[in-house]
Amino acid sequence: MYQISNEKFGLFVTELRKKKNLTQKDLAEKLYVSDKTVSKWERGLSMPNVVLLIPIADILDVTVTELLRGEKIDTQKNIDTKEVEELVVGSLDMAVRNSIHQHRKNWILAYLLCFLISITEIIMLVVYGNSIAEMKDDILLVTGLMLLFGAWFCFFAKDILPTYYDANKINYVSQGIFRIHLVGLSFNNGNWMYICTTLKIWTLATVVLYPLAGIIIINCLNIALWDILSKIFLIMILGGMVVSIYIIGKKYE
Repeated sequence: MYQISNEKFGLFVTELRKKKNLTQKDLAEKLYVSDKTVSKWERGLSMPNVVLLIPIADILDVTVTELLRGEKIDTQKNIDTKEVEELVVGSLDMAVRNSIHQHRKNWILAYLLCFLISITEIIMLVVYGNSIAEMKDDILLVTGLMLLFGAWFCFFAKDILPTYYDANKINYVSQGIFRIHLVGLSFNNGNWMYICTTLKIWTLATVVLYPLAGIIIINCLNIALWDILSKIFLIMILGGMVVSIYIIGKKYE
C-alpha cells in the first residue's frame, strides 16, 4: 500500500504555494483555517482534514492524487486505479489517526489537571486536621481507584476495537489488565469511543468532586455526617456510571 508522507506533502504544498505567490496567511484565509494550521502542514507535523483536500488542490492547481503523492504526475502516465484508491484510503486513515491522537492528548492534559487538583484537595484535608489514617479507607481509596481507572482510559485504552466486534454481538472488552463485561450491551466501534469518553468523564469528575465534598462536609459540618453521606455518594457515583454506560452504549449500538 502506498504510504503518504507528511514531510513530502508539506514540502510540495510549500513549493506550490510559493509559485502562486501566496503567503501561509493567504492560503489559510482561502481555506478558512489559521496560518498556524498551514504551517503545521508544511512542516510535516500534521495533515489537513480530508474535506480540505479538494479545495487545497484547486487553489494550488494540482489534482488530489498529486497532492497526496507530493509530486507532479506526468499526464502521459496512466495512474493505477488501485493506487488512487490506496491514496484516498490512506488519507482517510491518517485523518482518523490525527483526530484520535489529538483526542487522546486533550484527555491526558485533563487527567493531569484533575490529578493535581485532587492532590491539592487531599493536602488541604490534612492541613485541616484530617490524618492519612482516617482517610485511607474512604477518600484516599475512592480517589486512588478513580485515578487508576482514569489513567488507564486516558493513557492506554485503545479507541478502536478489532473489526470482529462490529461483525458479532460481544458484551465484553479485554485490553491488557482492563476488563469490562456488561450483560445486554454489545460493544462495537459505533459505541466504544462514546463509552470510553463517558468513563473518562465519570472517573475524572469523581477524582475532583469526591475530595471536594469531603472538604466541605467534614470542615463545615461534621465528620459523622460525612461517614453517612460518603456511602450514599459512592453508590450514586457507581450507579450513575453504569447507567450512563448503558444509555450511551445502547444509543450508539
